[in-house]
Amino acid sequence: MKYLDIKFMKKLFLLGSVFMISLLGLSQGVEFEHGKWNEILIKAQQNNKPIFIDFFTSWCAPCKLMTKEIFPLENVGKIYNSNFVCYRIDAEKGEGIELAKKYKVNLFPTYLFVKSDGTIFYKGSGSMDANNFIALAKTALIEMNDPKPITVWETEYLTKKNDPTFIINYMDKRSKLGLSNTYLFDDYLKLIPAEERASETVMELYKKEGRNLITTSLAYSNLQQNISKFNVIYQGIVNTFLSNGILNTVREAAISKNEDLLSSAVSAYDKLPKNSIIRSTDEIYLEYYQRTGETDKYLKYATDLCNNQLMQISVDSIENMDKKSARLFEKLFNSGVLSKFDSSKIVQLKASSANLERNKIGNSLNRYAWEVFKKESNTKLLQNAMLWSKRSLELSPDNVLFSDTYANILYKLGHKEEAISKEEETLKEAIKENYKDSNAMEENLRKMKVGEKTW
Repeated sequence: MKYLDIKFMKKLFLLGSVFMISLLGLSQGVEFEHGKWNEILIKAQQNNKPIFIDFFTSWCAPCKLMTKEIFPLENVGKIYNSNFVCYRIDAEKGEGIELAKKYKVNLFPTYLFVKSDGTIFYKGSGSMDANNFIALAKTALIEMNDPKPITVWETEYLTKKNDPTFIINYMDKRSKLGLSNTYLFDDYLKLIPAEERASETVMELYKKEGRNLITTSLAYSNLQQNISKFNVIYQGIVNTFLSNGILNTVREAAISKNEDLLSSAVSAYDKLPKNSIIRSTDEIYLEYYQRTGETDKYLKYATDLCNNQLMQISVDSIENMDKKSARLFEKLFNSGVLSKFDSSKIVQLKASSANLERNKIGNSLNRYAWEVFKKESNTKLLQNAMLWSKRSLELSPDNVLFSDTYANILYKLGHKEEAISKEEETLKEAIKENYKDSNAMEENLRKMKVGEKTW
């Protein structure tokens, strides 16, 4: 009898353990499904749930931040697991390439909320804290159950396309879904008198849609034509919208390899103010050739840009430009344009503006140096890249990412001992700063010591 009791107790303990493990499983973070996209759609239909998709890439720092710090949280997992079939996909590999193209995903991370029939009903992007990420899910659920879904708006558009108020409301609806309003914005501008195209109402639309402009649109040319009027209140922001429009056009051109669109982007650049975030046409061609995969042309423009422009800018010039940026920030802050940002964001923007040019040049030099390191074995090109990398470190000596690039280029050029010493120094600083990619640096160091490739 005692034997039976012990046996029974063991079974009871085992069942209890399984139950506790199950509970622990439920208390974990977001549980992502694995498999093909069609399988995820079927699972969503079977469970009568919509789908949450996280589009990421291997190089995306905000993606890694979300993976490490937000997705594992219990409160985040609770709302996402109970309301959605959750799915992650690399936008640059396998099915992810076509899926990203289908849903027009070009920022990372991008979060799509999709019905089980594959239609999108809400969208978000970027890294965010847990509260905002939870709020994103709740807003998506509200949107999904909206009594006036996007299909109704699309039908109404056929009969109300000449109503400016309807167009604005329709644009607002589409913005919430992450859908493009490029042509609707043009429709709205065509419906109002030319003298009203620089109004505060129109500027509010630019603030919402400015990052989605393309150079062939009326909205873009209208911004160009009225730049002096908009700059009275929104100085600096307008230039960003114009630059974004050029980069968007280049991306569109690269998808279809449309050189007419590329020419449109280059022509628009010629009309940009001198303080644009785009420094030269070289950057336009670099964006295009990187996306089309034309490595030789990419490297040619990278070499021209770095050697003939970025490396020629003096420290004094950089400091003067940063002082101008800082003054512009103060002007924007005092004008009230930044009033919608919280105080922590204001502090970040202020710090960024004080080193805007220094960071921009350093990041560009590091980016192109890293691309040469990954793609080239030509000694002359690698030596060029080493000089660019060294210059980026002179501008930002404490940047562990720049230091890691420099160590890797040294290693590829055959300076093994110097590379190991630099990577050890870099890893030590990365661990001290709790840098998110310190594990990758540690692995690089191991490879250097045993003579393995790090590229």
